[in-house]
Amino acid sequence: MPDYQVLSEDEGADCWIYEVTLGDPAGESTRHQVRLSWADYDLWVRDGSIEPVRVAKAILEFITGHEAFTPLPGRVDSSHPRRLDSTADDVINRLIREMGA
Repeated sequence: MPDYQVLSEDEGADCWIYEVTLGDPAGESTRHQVRLSWADYDLWVRDGSIEPVRVAKAILEFITGHEAFTPLPGRVDSSHPRRLDSTADDVINRLIREMGA
């Protein structure tokens, strides 16, 4: 699984926008943008008790391990995983919880 690093977090009109780098085993890295909508955040974290960046990292964990996102596009929206995989919401929710453990 590729390594990723969150470089920055910005707040948009209805979302958080994360700039990330994704590294491969050969040592090369690419830059990407992950958009986490407030609606998707509320879907996964109903009480607002978890930092949005943790949710963004769970999304990254999911997509970097999923063949539908290979190669990873330059921009990813938090709704993309569920469009390609019906289990995405459950898996991302589990990843969010595991990261806090």
